[in-house]
Amino acid sequence: MYPHLNPRSYPVATTTADLDTLEALYNTLKADVESAHSIHSDTDTALNNANWESPNAQSFREAWEEFKPKLTAFEAVLADAATDVARNHNNIAAANGVTDATDLADVASYDA
Repeated sequence: MYPHLNPRSYPVATTTADLDTLEALYNTLKADVESAHSIHSDTDTALNNANWESPNAQSFREAWEEFKPKLTAFEAVLADAATDVARNHNNIAAANGVTDATDLADVASYDA
């Protein structure tokens, strides 16, 4: 009578995961957090120490100041994703009784 209420009319969600590939993704995302932070801090340091005055220098500095908050936000997104992957990995390992899997730690953004 109400097919939209029949639970059999909806596909069942499934979750599949491989611990090794989750760990690889985690390591990549964690390294990307480090890279984003390094780009931010290294560029700031170099710009502050540089004796560079020209229209292009001013244009770059303005663009850099506009871009930095986006880079900081992206770093936070990468850290959140790495933490989510770590928790999924750890939970799947625990649920399946895998005792030799690496316990992956949460990842925090440097500017959090």
